[in-house]
Amino acid sequence: MNLTLYIWRQKDRHSPGKMVRYEVKDVNPDMSFLELLDVLNQQLIERGEEPVAFDHDCREGICGSCGMPISGRNRLAC
Repeated sequence: MNLTLYIWRQKDRHSPGKMVRYEVKDVNPDMSFLELLDVLNQQLIERGEEPVAFDHDCREGICGSCGMPISGRNRLAC
């Protein structure tokens, strides 16, 4: 399965930011959103691009550090 992600990218707090569109290929429908971001980052690194930064810790839905807006709603990405 292939997915399209729109991610806010900003180099630092002083730089202007923008939404960037990413096509993620070979997504397993059983993946968590964090695993999807790992796949995206691997594809970005292979193309020599800057990976997407995101916060996470336990990856088990316990700590809450992976909370982020997904499809307009605040959710845990794990």
